[in-house]
Amino acid sequence: MARAMEKANPLQPTREKRRLVLARHFIGVVAPLLEAGEQYSDLSVERLITAVGVSRSTFYSYFSDKAALLAAMAEDVTIDLTEAGAPWFELGVPDSQKAVRDALRPLFVTYREHRQILRSITDAASYDPGIRELHSALVARATAGLTAHLRALDRGDLDADRTGQWLVWMLERGLYHLVADASADESERQLEAVANLMWSALYAE
Repeated sequence: MARAMEKANPLQPTREKRRLVLARHFIGVVAPLLEAGEQYSDLSVERLITAVGVSRSTFYSYFSDKAALLAAMAEDVTIDLTEAGAPWFELGVPDSQKAVRDALRPLFVTYREHRQILRSITDAASYDPGIRELHSALVARATAGLTAHLRALDRGDLDADRTGQWLVWMLERGLYHLVADASADESERQLEAVANLMWSALYAE
């Protein structure tokens, strides 16, 4: 009966939507704690729920543990990253290096915005099999989008699958090490360098 009532009301948010909304609330609290130097692995569930202002029962009704919360926050961040990557993946054949730079900029901006959560995901992937699988899925999703873009270039000399893999892992590591904690000016210089690299390797005649 409850399921039928929920289905009959299109305005009723699903449990999955409620879980992601709650995860986004946690992002707003967790990210500043990580920015201040704390490690996600050191944050207790009690600390997290107190900071967000939810009960333990509410937390555990949506997340089995901290790793499940991190996975949910990652899902939410992935939505933003997917939107940020779209301008590049849907670029077609650019007519200038500036077009490449403009298409890549949202990815740089979004990564810097979510750098603390993304860093926690990458760090946790080294010891948590579930998070490692999630991290691999994030990389695979980005690789699929980029590979489709490379195939659309219709270059016979380009192995789109392997080139996509190399470029995504290069960007993932570069954003983690070179952009996440960089100043705004340095981030812009790194963006310029990557755009120049992509233009020279993929698009320039």
